[in-house]
Amino acid sequence: MPSSIRKPQLPSNLWRSRLSRRVVFWVFLSIVVIEAIILVPSVMRRERELLDYLRSLSTAQAEGVLSTQDNLAAASDAEVLASLTTLLSNEVILGGALYRTDGTPVATFGEPPELTIPPHAGGAAGLLTRDRYDRRTQRYDAVWEMSPLAGRYELVIRHDAAWVGREFYYFIARITGLVLIISVFVTGATMIVLDRLVIASVLALRRDLQRAGNTLRHNQDARSLSFESVQKGSRRRDELGDVIMTFAEMVNQVGEAIAERDQAEADLRLSEEKFSKSFYASPNPMSLSVLATGQLLEVNDSFLQLYGADREAVIGQTAASLNLWADLSDRAAMLNTLQHQGYIRNQEYRFRAARGHYRTVLYSAETVQINGATCILSVTNDITERKAAEDALSESEQRFRTLVEQATDALFVVDTDGQLIDVNQEACHTLGYTREELLQLSVPDVQKSVSMTDLAHDWELQPGQAVTREGTHQRKDGSQFPVEVRVGRIEIGGKSVLLALARDISARQEMQKAQARLAEIGELAAMIVHEVRNPLTTVLMGLNSFAQLDLPDRAQRRLAFALEESERLQRLLNEILLYAREQPLDLEPLPIGPFLQTLQDEFCQHPVAQNCTLQAVGLDYTGAILADRDRLKQVVINLLSNACEAAPTGDRVTCSLLENGPVVTVQVHNGGDPIPPDLLPKLTQPFFTTKSSGNGLGLAITRRIVEAHGGTLTFASTAEAGTTVTVQLPVHREGV
Repeated sequence: MPSSIRKPQLPSNLWRSRLSRRVVFWVFLSIVVIEAIILVPSVMRRERELLDYLRSLSTAQAEGVLSTQDNLAAASDAEVLASLTTLLSNEVILGGALYRTDGTPVATFGEPPELTIPPHAGGAAGLLTRDRYDRRTQRYDAVWEMSPLAGRYELVIRHDAAWVGREFYYFIARITGLVLIISVFVTGATMIVLDRLVIASVLALRRDLQRAGNTLRHNQDARSLSFESVQKGSRRRDELGDVIMTFAEMVNQVGEAIAERDQAEADLRLSEEKFSKSFYASPNPMSLSVLATGQLLEVNDSFLQLYGADREAVIGQTAASLNLWADLSDRAAMLNTLQHQGYIRNQEYRFRAARGHYRTVLYSAETVQINGATCILSVTNDITERKAAEDALSESEQRFRTLVEQATDALFVVDTDGQLIDVNQEACHTLGYTREELLQLSVPDVQKSVSMTDLAHDWELQPGQAVTREGTHQRKDGSQFPVEVRVGRIEIGGKSVLLALARDISARQEMQKAQARLAEIGELAAMIVHEVRNPLTTVLMGLNSFAQLDLPDRAQRRLAFALEESERLQRLLNEILLYAREQPLDLEPLPIGPFLQTLQDEFCQHPVAQNCTLQAVGLDYTGAILADRDRLKQVVINLLSNACEAAPTGDRVTCSLLENGPVVTVQVHNGGDPIPPDLLPKLTQPFFTTKSSGNGLGLAITRRIVEAHGGTLTFASTAEAGTTVTVQLPVHREGV
């Protein structure tokens, strides 16, 4: 069965394979050439044998003819020629030529031969070749060897070599047939062996290559295929087997490479898809541009929103043409960094949007290669609002830090361990430590009246809740001083801390002690005034009785002086009593404008106002204050009286009223000599006066009345502007 299958496949396999056709052709040609090379000498020898045979036949016949002649040596040329002419009876001999031994021709008979003996050759011995064969004409000329004529004549005989030609070609045909038979046999055997050893495997390898190529072309894995050539090649131990197994290895390697490529392409597609989605969906502005020219190749929607333009207006443009960079030197520095470093991270720049407004951004970029061109992939984070917020926060923190550092109270921030984690400058100043030294201490090191147990109770406070307590702080030198501390719990950076504001109350305690002493003195003064007023009243009554008597002039003058001094003493006692005791107020809503207008109209009739011109400004204001009408009247009349007394004769005294937010301001202004700056703080001190007849209690009482109303009293005096007394009182609003 295999042989029956093999036989029809052999020609098909051989002639399907161009290699086999070439191999068969060259094998056949090589055999033919080899046989020709081997057999050509045999053919030529055969031809020579036939010619020699022909010459031997003619020579034998010529010898037979000449042997019948007697005394041949004495025969004439004609007799010899006549004897030779009888040779023509032989159909093989066509003619001849008779020469003397010196090469001189004697005569020819029959068909003259083409082989001649030149006269100068010295006879037949001087010929290069002693015969001549013309295959075209089938004529053979030969010199007669061992002739009876030797020594006297040379005979050249012309033969009819047709028989030699026929025999020669018959021999060539036989030889050619033999060569063809041998060539065909060897070629056939070569074909059979070549088919079994090479062609079948090569064709199988070609079919497997085509199958593998088709499989790979359809992007399939060829490693799963069963290859015919590999099954056969695995049993071979020659170079073709190595080639076939190399093909199998190549298929595996190509399969692995394709699998790796497919995986890489899948990973690349996934990466590109992720990049594309990340690029276009990113909330941060992103762009892809050419490094050399700055031309924008692609941008995302966030970039378009940042720049404020459509995609068509941006793609293909350069950063310079879009005027994107607020400062071109920033772009030059960015390019220089990219070229040397290859990337930029969170560099702050300013961009200009399409409408001209500026945006502050954090710029990150890397260089990437796209189609052989170096490009910039940039990511921009718009921090304009954050920057503004940070600046505002920084400014706010700076203001807060400035306020904290400039605060007159010492500030301490305490953690849960009682450790000081922050202090202000006032704390360092009052305690005598540097900031670094204070931050190494804990609360008990500073607050001697508080232990860690006491401090633990402060952590029970709710955020925003605060308590105030008094304690004692100890300075670096060991001295101690009383403080009032307000402690509260706050959150800083998600961490709970205690904030303590400490105020040195040494001066306040001293003042409280002084006020207590003054209160005791006031009570004593009130008792003294009360005890003195009754006798003084009796004295005044007695002096007034003496005034009814008819006394001498000298006695009258003494009596008048005594009455005047007694009345002045009585007024002084009344003012001392008024200053020493509390100022109870009968508060009521008082329209301040009409009140001042009425009061000024009444004051115009006062004798002290006769030498001045009173002017009112802003008294049409209808707002109200909470005030004691009589006490406030006392304040205004006192200020107007002082202004009129200090103003030059005929000068103008101005009373003005204006609203300044939550307070109303009453100002009394007069010209004249200014009050020295060093005296201004003393004007409201008790018993201080610049007037020869004053007792120094008027402005002191005025200040107490103003402060009792929750207001302030201030003085300003210059030579250019004159003297201005300012009273500020809270505005009264209904329902507040």
